[in-house]
Amino acid sequence: MSDGTTLPSAEVIEAMTASATVTAVDKAKRTFTVTGQKGKSHTFTAGADMQNFDQIKVGDKIEASYVEEASISVNKTGLKPIIEDKTTVARAEKGGRPGMIVTNTVEAVGVITAVDQKTRSVTVKGPRGNELATTVKAGIQGFENVKKGDNVVFNHKQVLTIADVAPDTFVAPTQKK
Repeated sequence: MSDGTTLPSAEVIEAMTASATVTAVDKAKRTFTVTGQKGKSHTFTAGADMQNFDQIKVGDKIEASYVEEASISVNKTGLKPIIEDKTTVARAEKGGRPGMIVTNTVEAVGVITAVDQKTRSVTVKGPRGNELATTVKAGIQGFENVKKGDNVVFNHKQVLTIADVAPDTFVAPTQKK
């Protein structure tokens, strides 16, 4: 907002990483087994759309990372309720090391239909016409500026990255104690 009025917003980001070693490959069945740092093994089947499966070898290191971001904010843009969901997949180039990145992004916009400043409650009408009533915790800055007709915007993004890393370039993540 250009008038300097504070409106509520919050953001949460979580991330994790994992690594494993390829311990078995069955080219005929298109399966591979990975064993994690704690010795637990999982066998996966590579679908026909997985490029570069033939390059996976016993001893390869697999690195995976997962990042999740969520944010919610109130604004006065006058948007209509809507929900947009988009997934993208990026695969390794043919002939490159096996790997992929999957990104899923969801944005939902709702409209505030009721506000009670005294009880700190707010009702939001979502993009499917449903209404959700909730209480806003004390200490959330800007709640006093929330009005009927304001928008609530929720964004959620997930990113999964999986890569087969050449054994000589692999750097194991440090263990947290």
